[in-house]
Amino acid sequence: MTTDNDHAARHEAAQARFGYAVAARLTEAGDRLAPDIEARLAQARSLALARHRQARARPALTWWGRGGAAVLGTGPADGSPWRVRLGLALALPTLLFGLYALQHFQQERFVHRIADIDTALLLDDLPPQAYTDPGFRNYLREGSA
Repeated sequence: MTTDNDHAARHEAAQARFGYAVAARLTEAGDRLAPDIEARLAQARSLALARHRQARARPALTWWGRGGAAVLGTGPADGSPWRVRLGLALALPTLLFGLYALQHFQQERFVHRIADIDTALLLDDLPPQAYTDPGFRNYLREGSA
């Protein structure tokens, strides 16, 4: 059973073999070509090599924005890196605000639980000695959990 990586590697190897075969045939026939054809082939080869070098010089993966969303790609399509910087600059404060809001919500929830227990104790008809009993404290812990 072959995986996609194996298939891609075989495909790239086949492309490389084909390229080497074409280059060898062109080299063999190079001395039999007319001078104008040789010049055009040399120009095409240098252009292809320049494009190949340029493609390899690009960063593999960068963060860039498209329509206000952050996307993982090969570069900004619209040529506006300020959007990327703005998005990254706004991401950190948004994250910090979210963490603060979550902590505040949890704290408020805890305070309300304690207040509910206190209210229940104050409204109950227990004698004052019940509050000092160690068993009562355990009962409260088990009841609130």
